[in-house]
Amino acid sequence: MSVLTGRVLRAFLLPAVLGLGALSLASASAADPARARQAEPVQAPAAAPGLKFGFYVGDEQQPTTSRVAKLGSDITFPQGLFDGKILGFVGRVPIAGKLAIPPTSSYFVSFRFMPATGDVELIPDGDATGTVEVKTGATTGCKAVGTNLCADSDVTNKMFIKLSNVKVDGKVLDVGPNCRTAQSVVVNIKALVPLAFPAPPVKVTTTFPTPGFAGCGGREDLSPLLTGLVSGPGNTLVTHLKLRCTGDGPPPNGCGA
Repeated sequence: MSVLTGRVLRAFLLPAVLGLGALSLASASAADPARARQAEPVQAPAAAPGLKFGFYVGDEQQPTTSRVAKLGSDITFPQGLFDGKILGFVGRVPIAGKLAIPPTSSYFVSFRFMPATGDVELIPDGDATGTVEVKTGATTGCKAVGTNLCADSDVTNKMFIKLSNVKVDGKVLDVGPNCRTAQSVVVNIKALVPLAFPAPPVKVTTTFPTPGFAGCGGREDLSPLLTGLVSGPGNTLVTHLKLRCTGDGPPPNGCGA
């Protein structure tokens, strides 16, 4: 074979070999979809558009207070937090968030004459959910809350009520470690809330039923007793919602990235 002939063959054979290699790789990818997917670049999911926000729940002027209708007594909780995100800006859009309220100790009178004490804890049953409509204008939709940006909110919180360290007339009532409502309490809050600073607190009031209790008692089942004392309709929750942060900016007025 002459040098010229070898060069000509290489000139034709090299592209042919490369072409066959590419064809083989494409055929293998088509035959093996998983391999084809691995070859594709992985893109991170885009963050859902929306607005972060955070509220203090309760303050010195109006702490979070729940009135137990059957006992005619109030339970006052320490200041809590609500953090969430509005998932959109146009029309009525979804909202999701988390409510956290510290436990408290309560005092009430049972059977109209017997003093009782106990620790009360609100345990979230999933995230708070609902809808909001974002409004603008200090003299129009947001005039009632004194800001230029606000939200007409309709949010539902679900919480279990847990009781512990119960004493009746100074004597320990052994309710055990798992004494709580059999179903979660459903608390719906509808309010116009501010989303810009400066913002005064907004007072909210809602009424809810308390389900029966379950899992109460060490040596004996005390669930029927507590259900008879506490459970029923007409209970109220009153609190102040005070804007703590809004947006992705740094604290103190931003909620952070």
